[in-house]
Amino acid sequence: MNYQATNILFVCTGNICRSPFAEKLFKKLALQQERKDLRAESAGLMVLPGNAATALAQQVAAEHEVDLSDHEAKSVTEKRVNRADLILVMEKSHKARILSSFPGATGKVRLMRYFARFGSKTRGIADPYGLNYDAYRFCFLDIEDAVSGLVEFLSKNV
Repeated sequence: MNYQATNILFVCTGNICRSPFAEKLFKKLALQQERKDLRAESAGLMVLPGNAATALAQQVAAEHEVDLSDHEAKSVTEKRVNRADLILVMEKSHKARILSSFPGATGKVRLMRYFARFGSKTRGIADPYGLNYDAYRFCFLDIEDAVSGLVEFLSKNV
């Protein structure tokens, strides 16, 4: 894995809940750490391009001072994969799909929770889509743990 990763791609299914949470939270924490060299984007594997983040995703994010109001869903593309130093996925199936579609991504795809500070580093992050507020809140907190761990990791390995 590239320990000098500066371009991070967060990937989920529809790019309307989990990966936008991760992208926007990562950008917020990187800014707080004054890490102007860190960049992030998010994309999905089954996207309706231009879709906004779900209303519950926007609500939960806003409660944590993360703004998803301008988010528009984007698809995973070869250009995005090639530009990324590190690709963080929410589920094992996402990793398998990226590696089968983009063999050049080998070695730079990890589960999001790989960087988690608490609990399992090998499980996926549950998709809250279609579920209730509590599912979105738990998802955000799960992602917050992993993103915080990622920013710490990148700051130690500058």
